[in-house]
Formats: sequence, C-alpha cells, structure tokens
Amino acid sequence: MLGGAKPARPADAEVQGVCDKVRQEVEQKANGGNAYAMFVATTVSTQVVAGINYFVKVQTGEGAYIHVRVYEDLSQTFTLSAFKTGMTLDDPIGYFE
Repeated sequence: MLGGAKPARPADAEVQGVCDKVRQEVEQKANGGNAYAMFVATTVSTQVVAGINYFVKVQTGEGAYIHVRVYEDLSQTFTLSAFKTGMTLDDPIGYFE
C-alpha cells in the first residue's frame, strides 16, 4: 500500500547502518548522553513517503529495547524523527510519531 508502513521484517546490515547514523543523538536525547550497552537493530518496518521512514526496534541491553524512527530524505540525509523508550522484545514495531 502506497504511503503505508510495510510489515516488519528482520533488520539487516543496511538498517544497522541507518541506526548507527543516529545512535549518538538517540543516546543524548533518550539516555542523558550515556552510551547504551549495545545498539543492535533487530526488526524494521519501512514507509515510502518523499523519502523513507524507518521504524526500527533496537536492542540496547539485556532485555532492553527502544523503538527509533529515522527519516531518509531524497538526498540520503538521515534524521532522527522520534523514539520510544522502555520497549520490550514483544512490543511490535510499526508506525509511530
């Protein structure tokens, strides 16, 4: 469906690279500037707009997850759009603002 978020799928190296681009900003805003123990993309859902929205479940520690929304514009610039902390392995990833 055009404009809708695609079903979630396992994250790959490309998605991990997207997450790596915003990791420092996420740590600053969500974790008070402290580094997470890990920052591993596990699941992703994408949405094609005037660019791509990535909705990514990221493991940040043992049993700890966050959801990260990253926007890639048409010039391949990546911007952190939103994040949700306190997530679990069982929380589904999908569209959020």
